[in-house]
Amino acid sequence: AGTYPLSRKFTVGDEASFVQTDYLTGVEVNRYTLRVTRVDEDADRVEYNNGLMISDTMGNSLKRGQLVFDAPVQFNPAELQIGKKWTASFKRTDAGRVSFAFYDLNIVSREKVKVPAGEFDAFKIEARGWNRTEGAQLEVNQWLVPGLNIHVKFEWVVRSRGHYVVTQRHELVSIKQLG
Repeated sequence: AGTYPLSRKFTVGDEASFVQTDYLTGVEVNRYTLRVTRVDEDADRVEYNNGLMISDTMGNSLKRGQLVFDAPVQFNPAELQIGKKWTASFKRTDAGRVSFAFYDLNIVSREKVKVPAGEFDAFKIEARGWNRTEGAQLEVNQWLVPGLNIHVKFEWVVRSRGHYVVTQRHELVSIKQLG
């Protein structure tokens, strides 16, 4: 019960390491580390890995590799409260190809979640939506902990014309926050 501020404070040198697995099979696909390399609070920007990824100061994506969003995709609300709902609409550009999409988001529960970094008391956010340009069904589940600068778990599934296009699960392996 109650409302909890997201309370993110990014500092150059913060790091979070993840393991990426296939959501359907559980097979490990990748391991990677996000390292904060620049913080510009006045411009509301956080850069990771020398600009490979960029977010706002709440951790909402502006850029991930070649994927660029015209405004941050609002996955991370300022406050976490079970039952909170909102919609995030956005334009994305992927290698010059533009599409328009939206998610309806809902904080559905507060639960214990186990990942390689340990067990966390996290808020679960479900996001369901569509890429209207490509006709793709979008599904995201993420687990956030107040005070942590990154999600502890993130699942992303995209279906198009009855086929799976994306089936990713990202789980926190370790985190170092300096601030």
